[in-house]
Amino acid sequence: MDNSTIISGYSARLAFAENSKELIEKLRQGKCAAKTNWFATQQAAMRCGIKENKSVARLASNPLSLTEQLCQLIEQALEHAMLDTHCLSGDNVRVYLTGLGPRVDVIDYKTFYDHNDIEDVTLNKSITHLHVAEICQDKLAHEIAKKYRLKFSPPNLQCTSNSSLAAVHLAIQAIASGDIDLVVVVNSSQITTQDIAFLAGQSMLESEEAQPFGEASKSVLFAEGQSGIVLESVRHRHARGLTGGVRLTSDYAQITSGRGNDAGQLSVNLMKVMNKVMEQAGIRYEQLCAILPHGNGSEGTDKAEAQALATLLAEHALPVLAYKGQIGYNPTGSGIIDLIIGHYSLCSGELISPTGKSVIRENMVQHVWLNKGTVKHNKHHLLKTGLGVDGSIIALVMSMCDMDA
Repeated sequence: MDNSTIISGYSARLAFAENSKELIEKLRQGKCAAKTNWFATQQAAMRCGIKENKSVARLASNPLSLTEQLCQLIEQALEHAMLDTHCLSGDNVRVYLTGLGPRVDVIDYKTFYDHNDIEDVTLNKSITHLHVAEICQDKLAHEIAKKYRLKFSPPNLQCTSNSSLAAVHLAIQAIASGDIDLVVVVNSSQITTQDIAFLAGQSMLESEEAQPFGEASKSVLFAEGQSGIVLESVRHRHARGLTGGVRLTSDYAQITSGRGNDAGQLSVNLMKVMNKVMEQAGIRYEQLCAILPHGNGSEGTDKAEAQALATLLAEHALPVLAYKGQIGYNPTGSGIIDLIIGHYSLCSGELISPTGKSVIRENMVQHVWLNKGTVKHNKHHLLKTGLGVDGSIIALVMSMCDMDA
């Protein structure tokens, strides 16, 4: 068990909450993320080929550079883990960057397309956002590696949906190998106009209602956010005089079809991954306090996941806690946010029910918790699932360790 992975610390900055402490407080209070229109006008949306203006939950403006923002998250997560930045310079340490990284916005390109002489550059400052320095993925990794004197430059896991959970899974495998003792996963999910267009093209912004497993929901609540998590081997924690904590066990599968293309195939494979990770963790479903699903409100994904969960829950009555209608769908970092909530749920012995007003799908209405307040429990395990638009499926079991483990 010395090579098991423990959650040692975390941090977050979301449209919903300024930090991880506020995240839990606002969930307990039943708050919801504030929404705003992405485009200034309906006409502006149509000029970008989007038929209707879309609502999103945006981060508050921040004067710091992206590198400075992510370093702030890393340091907050390390502080929570009772570590300092010097620990990052060791051979047995890795840092993973997840999300979509620095990018240009298609609106800036459109401005450049229409106005590109020197006078236009002077008058239209957004054109300068197209400079190569604004989109250099390697620059971000280099700056973080330099600041913390990392032995290895952070890899960029820049993909959709399962980006942060994929990094957590890789971290668990690295720690299990015995060569790595400490991994920091940091995520930045900031929205651009092309993201809005992509989700619209995937039929993920088709309704005003955004409720995971909602009967009428055909939309996600697209939300910006940043988060970080520190994962540590049991051996390393023991060397620091620390015991106990929340242990992670994970499994991964890749299917050929995308997330919403074949609900049947996705459902069957999700069941396989869930069963396999439960077997690896050595626990039974009745030992779980809850399931934190991928469920985000989009029709195709939720239908497939509901099919798998309904089959599972026909034999095992468990609460399904889906927070993305309340917090928002942080496109590449929601996995870390759910791990933070799961960590609190296990350590506090308390489940926080999501809030909502929507009618839930018939096959999930008995299982999806809404508006139940906070409920005490005495169980020591929790299951988290993640689904990627690329066909990736990830399941993690979170388990409270004994204080002497």
